[in-house]
Amino acid sequence: MSVGPTELIIVLLIVLVLFGASRLPKLARSMGQAHKEFKAGLSEDASKQERVEGPCPFCDGKVPDDAKFCPSCGRPAADIVAARRQKAAS
Repeated sequence: MSVGPTELIIVLLIVLVLFGASRLPKLARSMGQAHKEFKAGLSEDASKQERVEGPCPFCDGKVPDDAKFCPSCGRPAADIVAARRQKAAS
C-alpha cells in the first residue's frame, strides 16, 4: 500500500490545521537542527572510541580489540577504558 498525492495533501492539511501556518517553519527548522545534532553526535561518538585491546585492569585477562566485554570477568569495555585512564592519570 503506497501513499499517493491525495493522501499526502490531506496529511499536510491536517498538520497545517493542528500547528498553524506561523509555527510550521519553526517546527521544520527545529526538526532539521535536531537531525543535524544527532548525526554529529553519532560521528563524534565513533571518533572518540578508544581501543579496548590488551589486559583487563580488573582480572588481567586478555581483551580483544572488538570486544564489548572482558571475556574473563565480564566487565563492559567502557569500564575497562575508564579504569585504564584512571590508572594512567595516577
